[in-house]
Amino acid sequence: MEITHHPRADALELRLTGRLDATWADHVSKTIETAVRGGSHQIVLNFAGVQYISSLGIQILISHYKRLKAVNGSLMVIEPNEVTRTILKAVGLAGILFGSAQAATAAATTSAKQVTRGSAVYEVYPQAETVPLSCNFIGEPEKLGSTGFSEADCRPVTFANGSFGLGLGAFGEGFADCRNRFGEFLAAGGCAITLPTNDMHALPDYVVEEGVFVPRVETLYALAGSGDFASMVRFDATADGPGKIALSELVEALMDFSGADVAAFVVLAEAAGIVGATLRRSPAGGAVSLSLPGVRDWLSFTTERSSERSLALLVGIAARTVPSDAAAFLRPMKADSPVQAHIHAAVFPYRPVQRGELPFRKAITEVFASSTPSAVMHVMADTRPFEGVGETDLVRGACWVGPLQAISRG
Repeated sequence: MEITHHPRADALELRLTGRLDATWADHVSKTIETAVRGGSHQIVLNFAGVQYISSLGIQILISHYKRLKAVNGSLMVIEPNEVTRTILKAVGLAGILFGSAQAATAAATTSAKQVTRGSAVYEVYPQAETVPLSCNFIGEPEKLGSTGFSEADCRPVTFANGSFGLGLGAFGEGFADCRNRFGEFLAAGGCAITLPTNDMHALPDYVVEEGVFVPRVETLYALAGSGDFASMVRFDATADGPGKIALSELVEALMDFSGADVAAFVVLAEAAGIVGATLRRSPAGGAVSLSLPGVRDWLSFTTERSSERSLALLVGIAARTVPSDAAAFLRPMKADSPVQAHIHAAVFPYRPVQRGELPFRKAITEVFASSTPSAVMHVMADTRPFEGVGETDLVRGACWVGPLQAISRG
């Protein structure tokens, strides 16, 4: 089987020559998967040179058709010869697969405002903003490295749909119950994820809102917000650049789009590498050592950049001018950065992010419906000379962002 790539305006045409049978089905499948990972969600298969297709080949077409449809993409077969046309009609696929290259390119049109800046191309979709964003900064995060946290610091916070948050917390009933499990958490779209610290091999736990069952986190400190995001922003790293965008660059762009000095955001993105740290032990009752060698017993840092892509859900607050109520919660995104922020990330197995304008809660809950998180971390840059692994890099994704209209200290 010979496969050649022919990029079009908004689609990728793959011209196949040979037999799509058991010998070549896996090769064709991997070629399509690689194209999708590269950002091509409109795939056109030119069957003019396909001499035969087996049942396994048909399964490959159905599988990728469903995967692309799930992310607002498409898989079309064009120019089928008499043999393959007859087979695909006989199995009932002609109605959903047969199309034209012109139809495929038209499927990706958008009315969003498009902006190219730095390492990415952005599409900005204004959103209905009924309730302005607000955020309550709860607790004293500085206790992490000074005294540790006691029962007096523990606050239960609920995260229903329409809210977002991050900080240190655990699922449970009060301080005593959660004492040995407090770790990083984040919440968005009626979903909350925590990383328990009672076992170094513990996996992230999560709760998704169902009816009156609403995620509740026992927090040691938290940034808890609610309201409507003013904009949804799509981004794609430019093809003629490094093929990725640094998180600090993305956050600065989001703040410019929001027109705010202080903004909240949620990002769902295909990631080239997440850089950060996670707690290894609960800080309840004792301060975290921030100096060597003790810090190694308390914190686990990203030591190398994985070559495998992942899906990342990030929740954060960023500011150019830091309000006094938020000063203890925010740190520069990297050395010499004009933006201070606090960002947590949950990492999921790779899947492409849907194209076009996405409804906030539906996009988030669909991630949990199809996969489970493998990690939760506090995002930070490692810009040390020589041994530093840099900062979080993203490839493409969807963001929801808005200015924080009200800030309080709880």
